[in-house]
Amino acid sequence: MKNKIISVLFSIAIAFSGITGFATAVHATGNDAYSYSFYNGYSSGASAGKAKSTNKKVYVHQTSGPGLKYRVQGSHSGSTWTNRSDQETLYNGYKRRIENRVHQNNEGIARLQFVRTTTAYTNTTGYWNPEPT
Repeated sequence: MKNKIISVLFSIAIAFSGITGFATAVHATGNDAYSYSFYNGYSSGASAGKAKSTNKKVYVHQTSGPGLKYRVQGSHSGSTWTNRSDQETLYNGYKRRIENRVHQNNEGIARLQFVRTTTAYTNTTGYWNPEPT
């Protein structure tokens, strides 16, 4: 009897988690300043560079597609890029602020580097902001 109750509760928990996972809506916020789209047929890519003048963490909001690994890169001129953060993995619907060292290295431009987590011939899209509020 005890095992049946545990099995039923476990089944309900699995069913409930599946239902709520599909019902989650993603809403844009005031920090969704710049959009990006990365084609997961490629192994890696990058967003356009944007001005960065503070020590604030870079905000990332993935809105669709397979998970990606994100890294903040910095540059003085926009032609040579240096990794300025650890790699962070995000999935559809996730928002995160990524600690970076762009401003501390006197670089005025930041961008996101994308590395796919799986080969999928579709786009991963979202928003990011190098100077979030």
